[in-house]
Amino acid sequence: MTAPLRVGIVGCGNVALNFHLPAYLALPERFTVTALADPTPERLELGRTGAGLAPEQVHGDAFALIAREDVDVVDVCTPQHLHRDLVVAAAAAGKHILCEKPLAATPADAAAMVEAADAAGVVLGVVHNYLFFPEIIAARNLIDDGAIGEVRTVAVDMLGVVDSPGAAGYRPQWRHDPAAAGGGVLMDMLHGVYLAEHLVAEPVERVSAHVDTATPGDAVEGLALCRLETAHRAALVNIGWGFGPGGIRINGSKGRIVLRYRDDGTIPWAPFEALHVTTDAGTETLDLPAGQELAPLIADALRATVADLADAVTAGRAPAAPGRAALHTLEATVAAYTSAALGRSVDIPLPADGPVHRHGVTGLAELDVPAASGVRRRALFGLTPAPTSTPAGS
Repeated sequence: MTAPLRVGIVGCGNVALNFHLPAYLALPERFTVTALADPTPERLELGRTGAGLAPEQVHGDAFALIAREDVDVVDVCTPQHLHRDLVVAAAAAGKHILCEKPLAATPADAAAMVEAADAAGVVLGVVHNYLFFPEIIAARNLIDDGAIGEVRTVAVDMLGVVDSPGAAGYRPQWRHDPAAAGGGVLMDMLHGVYLAEHLVAEPVERVSAHVDTATPGDAVEGLALCRLETAHRAALVNIGWGFGPGGIRINGSKGRIVLRYRDDGTIPWAPFEALHVTTDAGTETLDLPAGQELAPLIADALRATVADLADAVTAGRAPAAPGRAALHTLEATVAAYTSAALGRSVDIPLPADGPVHRHGVTGLAELDVPAASGVRRRALFGLTPAPTSTPAGS
């Protein structure tokens, strides 16, 4: 029997203590949590007591955790702008890595992380945990089985996203800082981007988008309407903070699949309700269990995510969401911001020497963004509105 993997968790925020730590503790035959790190003493102590660790097993310095000989896997649960140095150091130390999404705040950082893991020969998995939702697995199985023929379009609506603050001991509103978060609701919920590509079953090649604020004066978008184009197919991804509708629709050459959530709400806040398959033979409702409420749903998906990582490490295979796939998802997301700013479609991968690849959304300031751009007029992502011209003679 393979010995449990020894895990060190970096970051003791809400997602780490509420979901990552319990996921490892629920799988004692696969994992042992041996260390924690966080710069905030109260969060570190919460994690220490929750994990049942001794004081010498917790660190204010994440790099001290990475250097420990009793850590096989480093689980990175910090805000995304801090991921690069941690992942590169963990890879150099020969540790396997699980990293929270998004992989980074900028594509350049994400690419460096992927390259470091590849060079070290370690597994880099990313928490694209919605892939493990039962209805998503069922829908993809139907697609793969040809139940609706060739996929033509996918629409993912997530317009009822809850704007959840971060841990009070850190910076509760860091997700509204474009430099720290890399964007707003679309970056926070790029789950919708990777789900759309997963269901359209072809890699995204071009992106176009419209973004707007949810609150006047906010520095990041609260609404994003995106079109993702593949070589032969297309997907629509609509994500917003607020109370809008949710659901997933997949259109094929021989039928359609519709995933509905309670009160037509947004996953994961609205529990899954039904999956309908319509073909020329009529409409069938798939026999799936009723969806779970938010906390148990995410808990189950995190357990599946970490179990998949263990399988990837022991079997020498790629995880469900490897670093390179997460880099692609991040590039599609940053391309959406670029498209919204410039008013045109944007190809991916992004040019490696371009400002948005190097700096993410804050790199838009280095582009020739038109004065009429809604992104500029709303002063999103650090852009400034064009000066208003003064009529001659006034």
